[in-house]
Amino acid sequence: MEPVTLGILALIVLTVALMSGIRIAFATALVGFIGLWILRGYIPAASLASTIPQGHLSVYTLLVLPLFIMMGFFAYYAGITRDLYWAARQWLGHLPGGLAIATIFGSAGFAAACGASTASAAVMGRVALPELKKYGYDDKVSTGCVAAGGTMATMIPPSVLMVIYGFIAEESIGALLLAGFLPGLLEAFSYSLMLILRFKFNPSLGPPIKGITWSERFRSIKGVWGMVVLIFLVMGTIYTGIATPTEAAGVGAFGALLLALPRINFKKFKDAMIETARTTAMIFAIVAGVLIFVHFLGFTGMPAELSEGIVSLDMHPTLILICILALYLVLGMFLDGIGMLLLTVPIILPSIKELGIDPIVFGVLVVRMVEIGLITPPVGLNVYILKGVAPNVKMGDMFRGCGWFVCVDLINVAILIAFPQIILLIPNTMIQ
Repeated sequence: MEPVTLGILALIVLTVALMSGIRIAFATALVGFIGLWILRGYIPAASLASTIPQGHLSVYTLLVLPLFIMMGFFAYYAGITRDLYWAARQWLGHLPGGLAIATIFGSAGFAAACGASTASAAVMGRVALPELKKYGYDDKVSTGCVAAGGTMATMIPPSVLMVIYGFIAEESIGALLLAGFLPGLLEAFSYSLMLILRFKFNPSLGPPIKGITWSERFRSIKGVWGMVVLIFLVMGTIYTGIATPTEAAGVGAFGALLLALPRINFKKFKDAMIETARTTAMIFAIVAGVLIFVHFLGFTGMPAELSEGIVSLDMHPTLILICILALYLVLGMFLDGIGMLLLTVPIILPSIKELGIDPIVFGVLVVRMVEIGLITPPVGLNVYILKGVAPNVKMGDMFRGCGWFVCVDLINVAILIAFPQIILLIPNTMIQ
């Protein structure tokens, strides 16, 4: 059998395995090992499968993952999420759809401390949904805000997916983290603009909050100023080159612990450490399995063949990029974001570079498409997570509530494709 044919067959087998419910870490490792066995023999396959994950996962730069994850859990267990939401409520609640907009900006604030979208959706769901229910907001709007707001954690630094992409693409993780900042802000403001317009034309969706005084607004800042300073300190040290992303993540984790100390007990500290270990182990297991599979694909020569085929297409590079992003939109409806990046980027990235598209721009756009997949059926993970928080709301209503946000997301993607300078502005000025 030709190696390329074997690679295509392996992709089909892997797809079937994933659709049958096998965990991505085990499915990719098993299919990759069997493929290596067929191509190279048992001894070389066993040697590669045992050394590849250890060699790649022990690199210093990947320490950034558990440190940023730890930072997010400390922020959660310290109750900082509630403080962020309350401050947003006090300052934005008077606007049309004010509580919904506060949910968006509260999610954006928590995203700056938590790099996982599902965690952000779960936490903000517990914090914001009771308040939205109390004021009579439409269930579809409420759940849509929380689910879509949670996706910003994959874009606004510190983003786990940006770190994973930088690891695969061998691009600067610091530059990628900073590249997500302006697109993340664009996302938050465009969501809010859409909500203001919707509530202006249909006030029955939910009332603004009246009677909030300026003294209450200024008092609400007290609970969030420390976290805001911490985030700017972490991102600022990366931007100025004072610290590497890993060192900055260490500062962030320690700073979040200091902020949490007045409100955290030993049990919460232990829970934060256990959850950090579990999440890190899950991510590293997926990375290890996919690395075996990707190395197998490299031996088949399929990525090179695909790259040559894409580059030879008689189409404008931007049109090819749009087609690739459309493919990610479909994949995002079925696959976990980390697994999707690990499986596809090593195959597609050579073509992207040949087309002259900046890998950092491509990384932000791909992560943006992964975000959309988190709130689209049939497997929108953020919606499924939110169902556990709001069991009385129908799943169909949740997905319908996300529809407006998906439309805004697609407009944002078009803006980023047309004006990639939005993505590159901060990375291009950072001190290396």
